[in-house]
Amino acid sequence: MKENKLLSPAAIFLLGVNSIIGSGIFLLSGKIYEDAGIWSLLAILCAGLSIFVIAFAYANMSKIYSKNGGAFVYAKETFGRFPGFIVGMVTWLLGTVTLATEVSALLTAMKMILPNLNSRLIGIIIILALGIISYFGSSIIAGLDNLTSFVKIVLVLVFIFTCLWLVRGLNFSSPNLLTASSANLGGFKGFLSAYGTVFFFFTGFSFLPVNAEKMKNPAKNLPKMMSLVMLTCLAVYLIIQTITIGALGPELTKTLVPAATAFSKIVGSIGIPLFVVGICFSIFGVIVATTFNTPTILASLAQAHEDVPMFVSKNNRFGTPTWAIILTTVCGIALFLSGNYVFLSGLTVFMSFVQYLSTGLANIKKKFLLIGIGSVLFSLVLLTSFTLSVLILGLVILILLVMIYFVVKLDDDEREKWLKEHQEKSKGADVNTVKRL
Repeated sequence: MKENKLLSPAAIFLLGVNSIIGSGIFLLSGKIYEDAGIWSLLAILCAGLSIFVIAFAYANMSKIYSKNGGAFVYAKETFGRFPGFIVGMVTWLLGTVTLATEVSALLTAMKMILPNLNSRLIGIIIILALGIISYFGSSIIAGLDNLTSFVKIVLVLVFIFTCLWLVRGLNFSSPNLLTASSANLGGFKGFLSAYGTVFFFFTGFSFLPVNAEKMKNPAKNLPKMMSLVMLTCLAVYLIIQTITIGALGPELTKTLVPAATAFSKIVGSIGIPLFVVGICFSIFGVIVATTFNTPTILASLAQAHEDVPMFVSKNNRFGTPTWAIILTTVCGIALFLSGNYVFLSGLTVFMSFVQYLSTGLANIKKKFLLIGIGSVLFSLVLLTSFTLSVLILGLVILILLVMIYFVVKLDDDEREKWLKEHQEKSKGADVNTVKRL
């Protein structure tokens, strides 16, 4: 089997940035301004600090359990097999929902310059193509990740240094600091809505611990890089939102991609298609990172014998789990075809909520009380931001997972027997291979 090269701290940082900065700040900045006006900046700061506390909860657990799986491993090792299965499957579903959401966002942005684009067909092709690429090894996906990370950094820097001069103080000094949206939000309710939406901007950070075993010295490097990634992304979001508010003011709610509209004020009409192309690269980076992470989650569930058949984790000659990749690709396509961008982004936050809550509780169990209690409280606040449809679907998924666990789970004797037979077959195959050689 080919041994994959371990990720350096710099590669971890790029993977983290690429996993987090995607469609949210570019396609939803107008929505959070519509909900909370200039207080959307405070919503970003509060959500970022909340996520930072939750990230510390993950960092605490990664020092204890430095292996693939992230929240799933923390729940399993702390609370047992059943909670581990539920959180593990939710973590995998989070990856597939994120994949579908970001592909939907990519095609939404592309339609601004290619209105006749066949979104469904192109979306299916993108997910299939990345699934095929990931089959041939994580090094290829990591290469794409580094490329899109570089483009994303350039895009952010170009936007900041070209549009900073458009900022006008008048756009921050309106007497009506909280706008009333078309949904009659505004006030504290609007602030909570914006706060919940901003959580979507950060959901990708939880995928970093999933690849712990692929990192150099994860117990040391993962917490440091996670903190640096979170601070970097929080700073980027605050700067971009500040510039778009200062440059566009009330016009911010009238455009799908405010950053592109602001950029066009500098370079003319060509600015919108140019910036949209850059945004598409940014979103594609998150899609690449998700493709890199999500099959690993399902493979980890199988490797830990958490009622997921062992064949799901079986690696091909390129060192990647074939069936985990296939199942992720198929589910990603199904979700892409069944939902729209706004709804799927809400479902993404719900799946993240389950992870955050379980990791916070694991911290409390391991005596990291302040971080654990903070993570639980910030997670529970998210419940106020979900729409009824997202809550219902999220709860239905959790109930189905519970039913699946008790229907398909094996008792310990059957589990050990199945595992022993699997190992004997593998040894027999290895012996036959040696004889042929």
